[in-house]
Amino acid sequence: MKPRMAEHRPGLVVRWIGCIVLPAVVAAAVAGCSRGETVTADSLAAAKAVWARAGVRNYQLEWKASGTNSAHYVVTVRDGAVTLIVSLTPKGDEVPVHPAETKFYSVDGLFTTIADELAQLKTERPFGQPPEAKVVMRARFDPKLGYPVSYHRDVLGTTQGLAIDVIHLIPTIIPVNPDGSPKT
Repeated sequence: MKPRMAEHRPGLVVRWIGCIVLPAVVAAAVAGCSRGETVTADSLAAAKAVWARAGVRNYQLEWKASGTNSAHYVVTVRDGAVTLIVSLTPKGDEVPVHPAETKFYSVDGLFTTIADELAQLKTERPFGQPPEAKVVMRARFDPKLGYPVSYHRDVLGTTQGLAIDVIHLIPTIIPVNPDGSPKT
């Protein structure tokens, strides 16, 4: 014997899914991006200005990326240039990385990534999607140094999310000789 409700309202389940489940999924996706502020050209420029004023040229940066590809890096920067990139495997092994363009792994590189993603919104098919696709881009910037602490991008209705989270940034002081050269 069939339940009477299903017998008289075959579209009820479809409407229930469309009215209850779908909005809940969209709300959860947007909530996942709710950390930080909406990324704009102004918010990005302000953070970059704070970073530039901070003048941090020597540091160790550990960050993770997740989305289509996941990665975990520890990057050493000296005098503004990347000198070492190590990838940390899920088992904790350290694997040296030698990409052709090391600059994308530094704080300036993270800013470049966010700026490139922001520019995608002005293209004919942002992130390969139709122009009406909803893209949520949020970031948190360190209030004192300006570097991106986290950046999250979701293209709603797709699996094209990206998350970049800085685990830590440790400024380092390089001892120098009176002539300004590094002490060895």
